[in-house]
Amino acid sequence: MGDSPAGPARFLRTHHIVAALVAALVIVASITGFAWAQKGVTVVVDGDSRYVRTGADTVGALLEQAEIPVGPADVVTPSPATPVTDGMTVVVRHAIPVTVTIAGEEISLEVIGSTVADALVAAGLDPGRGITVTPPLDAPLYPGMVIETTDVLVRAAEERFEIPYDVVTENDPTLPQGTRSIKRHGEAGSGVRVYRVLVSGGEESARTLVEERVVAEPVSEVVLVGTKRASGQVPARARAAAAEPPAQGRTLTVTATGYSSADPGVGSRTATGARATYGVIAVDPSVIPLGTRVYIPGYGNAVAADTGGAISGAKIDLCFDTRAEALAWGRRTVTITILP
Repeated sequence: MGDSPAGPARFLRTHHIVAALVAALVIVASITGFAWAQKGVTVVVDGDSRYVRTGADTVGALLEQAEIPVGPADVVTPSPATPVTDGMTVVVRHAIPVTVTIAGEEISLEVIGSTVADALVAAGLDPGRGITVTPPLDAPLYPGMVIETTDVLVRAAEERFEIPYDVVTENDPTLPQGTRSIKRHGEAGSGVRVYRVLVSGGEESARTLVEERVVAEPVSEVVLVGTKRASGQVPARARAAAAEPPAQGRTLTVTATGYSSADPGVGSRTATGARATYGVIAVDPSVIPLGTRVYIPGYGNAVAADTGGAISGAKIDLCFDTRAEALAWGRRTVTITILP
């Protein structure tokens, strides 16, 4: 009873040692992993520099972790949304609230700077023009500081400006088709801008727009566009669509679909910047290069000036001026002629 077998005890001790070693390795791994995840960053706050190690992902999170307050008028470089990288430098410049008195008017400012001269610049004044100021230009700023100028004047200045007129068109069935006539000449309008001007040393330092008002509204110019057709006249577009195909040129059979700038998702300009109008077609440039002139039966002559994500291979889209015309064309298989 006094002696017990040595084997099981050794077995238990071995398991305890293994468990302790595993726990130690986990602790070491977590510590080294944590250290590996840390990034070294130099933070400069209002000229004072310090080095920190952080696991923060962004500059904003780093400043919050370091308990560095940042207000809306403060400047942070790089921006708070910038990802933190090892070895980077973050600069924080806190704005200093001061009051500048100009011609008896108090102006509250949040100044990014360090001296009275910086505050004058923020107020729109040039400190190099010999402005009399208290405290002196080189005095350091502090929160709540009051800065007084004694030889700066404030005056109002007005500036007149012209407002251009629009040009509108109206169809006139009494005028021959293709002619234009001015029904009413346009007249430019006018307005006034009022500025607050700071004057120091007899010269203008800065001006701030205070008001902008219209004195006279512009009058649109109205242009009449003739729509009357001569007796028996066939519209030019209809003549072009009914024309015989040219004798020369390479032919290509394609699927042609009508579209217009009034269709949903279609703009007034093509992929090449041209205006989307009758006579413009969209193509696959690998089949029909942009700028190519083509003839399309039932449509007339056109130029390849647009592209589209759904246009691939032997497919083209024909631009019409109205959605109704595009729907009337629909989708057809036609043999077009690529003009030389």
